[in-house]
Amino acid sequence: MAALLINRDKKQLSEWIGKDCHFKLLYKISRDGCTPQKFHELCDNKGPTVTIFYNTDNNVYGGYASESWKSEGEWYTDKNSFLFKLYTISKWQPKIFPLKGGKTSNLYFDSGNGPQFEDLMSFENKVDSTLGNFSLNSDNMFESRYYDSKNEDAQSIANGHNNVTDMEVYLIKDGLPVSWRQSPAWEEQTLHTLKDSIRSFSPLKDSNVSEVNILLVGHVGAGKSSLLNTINSIFRGEISSRAWTGSSQHSLTTSFNKFRVRDQSSGNFLKFRLCDTRGLEESLGIKNDDIVYILDGNLPNNYKFNPVAAASSDINGFQKHPTLKDKIHLVVFVLDGSTFDVIPEGISKKLMDIREMIIDRGIPLLVFATKIDKVCSLVDENVQEVFHSQAVKEMVENIADSIAIPKAHVLPVKNYEREGCLETDVSILALNALKQALVFTNDFLENQCELLEKGATQLNVKD
Repeated sequence: MAALLINRDKKQLSEWIGKDCHFKLLYKISRDGCTPQKFHELCDNKGPTVTIFYNTDNNVYGGYASESWKSEGEWYTDKNSFLFKLYTISKWQPKIFPLKGGKTSNLYFDSGNGPQFEDLMSFENKVDSTLGNFSLNSDNMFESRYYDSKNEDAQSIANGHNNVTDMEVYLIKDGLPVSWRQSPAWEEQTLHTLKDSIRSFSPLKDSNVSEVNILLVGHVGAGKSSLLNTINSIFRGEISSRAWTGSSQHSLTTSFNKFRVRDQSSGNFLKFRLCDTRGLEESLGIKNDDIVYILDGNLPNNYKFNPVAAASSDINGFQKHPTLKDKIHLVVFVLDGSTFDVIPEGISKKLMDIREMIIDRGIPLLVFATKIDKVCSLVDENVQEVFHSQAVKEMVENIADSIAIPKAHVLPVKNYEREGCLETDVSILALNALKQALVFTNDFLENQCELLEKGATQLNVKD
């Protein structure tokens, strides 16, 4: 479940704390349950933390503790702690409420409580969710007894209550980790912007192509069909399963399928097709001749592969004179990043053979590296760590070097496989990769149009 704290909030909190900070989500009541036991299990003895309350009237407020939470029952003085608000009824109104001079014993450590600040309690014992809300302790809330609320109170800060849809506790680490690739803003607005960009995508007008064709190629179990389902789920608005997925010794995809993706909000098909193929295997599987026919636009949609023999020009629906709209405009190698180091030699050779076919035709190539949650445990906990993870960085570099493509052309993604609902972070990563793919398809179409124009010019000269 995605964290709710966005980049603007983190920047403001870092300013108040007095240094650049990295925020790692430790505890989230809607995910982990609203019990003192779970809070202390996940948050005790970790170091400085920020606790964020999101109440039902869209007020966001909380407290910073420079000391670790503990289970021992005692009051503690944390002179560096402070309370704050970030939003009032969804409006960005950040304000810090520092500890008053001379005040002591402002934090309470006890195994029977959640995070407890004087002037801002959380919960005691277990609190059950009612219709997605948690009724937390509002005693002495923002009464300015210990923390200077600066002429504000519980009413102006939180509409007078502490009923929340969620509460999060973040570990504060010194210094922002070095990002090996620019990270998107992990927030809803980014997701909306990406979706709008892809909705508005159109193939290059001069190409007379109505939909671009993106070919997915990968070994069995790499996640080709799961990637297709992930993209379809995002635009459908819920987890869907258009293509067969699962664990199998051989490919569950047996046909060449050119999937269209419908945007649920408009009912219109988006202007690309994701072309799924039989998975690569050392013995059985898709043949090189099949790939040639697919790249060149000869094979019909829904052609069923013969695992022991390549396609021929005699098959029903074979396109003998394909046009640009029939051809593949981009190839995506879908590779399991967690097992790429041990990919069988026969599969590696097939990938390199396909790469040569792509180069010969001037078709752009991207790699979508899947299963990044298995590459790095930090990413498994929080997808936002993907561009800070050294393990993912090394995986990307290894794939790029092995396939002999630029590192920027290897894009980490996480498919929807175990999730029961859509998550903002996972969707942003997938759409970021898809957007790059669409840019490359228009690059290819631009090149093809120039070649056609050059050919026509040469014919005119000869005439």
